[in-house]
Amino acid sequence: MRLSKLSSSTKVTDEQKRLSKEQAGLVRREQELKKALLLEAKKEQERKKEQERKKVKLNVAAVAHAPFSMPRSKSSYPQKGKPRLAREVQNDKVKFLFLCIVFVAILVMLWRAIPS
Repeated sequence: MRLSKLSSSTKVTDEQKRLSKEQAGLVRREQELKKALLLEAKKEQERKKEQERKKVKLNVAAVAHAPFSMPRSKSSYPQKGKPRLAREVQNDKVKFLFLCIVFVAILVMLWRAIPS
């Protein structure tokens, strides 16, 4: 009876030792993977920085080698959309004048409506 108890306790301790060794191995493996992941992230960040530096260098080089006598447009501000016709501009002026007259008429009517 006593032998069977010892053998079962030794089996438990052996199993615990094996599991603790396995756990230690897994912890080591996890740490190695974390280090590898951090290293890979640093390398990726360095690659991105290097690509950005190359892009900036290319832009600087392109500007430095650009000819100084580039053709320029007539105005420094390019027009947006299609150019407006003279008739459209005249119509807009008439509409604006009409709206100003209506606004003045409203102001005059309000002025007369207020008792002095």
